[in-house]
Amino acid sequence: MDKTAFFKLSYGLFIAGVESEGKLNACVINTAAQATSEPAKMIATMQKTNFTTELILKKKSLTISVLSIYAPVDFVANFGYSSGRDRNKFENIPYKIDLNGNPYVADNTIAVISCNVTQTLDLGTHYLFICDVAEAIVTAPDAPMTYADFRTLKSGGSVAGVVPKEKGEKKLRYICTVCHYVYDGEIPFEELPDTYMCPVCGSPKSVFVAEEYYA
Repeated sequence: MDKTAFFKLSYGLFIAGVESEGKLNACVINTAAQATSEPAKMIATMQKTNFTTELILKKKSLTISVLSIYAPVDFVANFGYSSGRDRNKFENIPYKIDLNGNPYVADNTIAVISCNVTQTLDLGTHYLFICDVAEAIVTAPDAPMTYADFRTLKSGGSVAGVVPKEKGEKKLRYICTVCHYVYDGEIPFEELPDTYMCPVCGSPKSVFVAEEYYA
């Protein structure tokens, strides 16, 4: 088996946060995804040995923060490479608390999703958490950072096509919440008839949401 084939898969980069018994902690993960749109469910895979994982097993909830492409490498590294058993990862890091009492960082992220764990699957070295989404908040209109982006930036490289915020123009686009198709037709989305359906998954116009982004 050529395990480098897994490097060809696309991964995001996220911060999983939790509070349990008065302890705050968070770690970087790269396997979190929307499982279904209706009902809204997320999945996240985490190493069994992580302190964050231990706390999530007790709390049965967590936050998943989506990292911005502009997040500094040092900021990302603060939540990785070391254990929360040994230090407070939120020291000198501004954070907020979600409806479940779990911490999340608003800076250098583009969205935060509050999750309630409904099922835990044992995958050997990891647990797969299946979650109901309790709340979802957009924190910035940036593009998301991928795991490939982070590896490039960590090695001193640059990510092609990234426009700095101060030079980018904020625009609005409409996205299907079921399949994530981005509407790109010539007719303004607001002027489309109510009978319009997503050309990819066939969902109605009502499931589309407006999203700000930098171009």
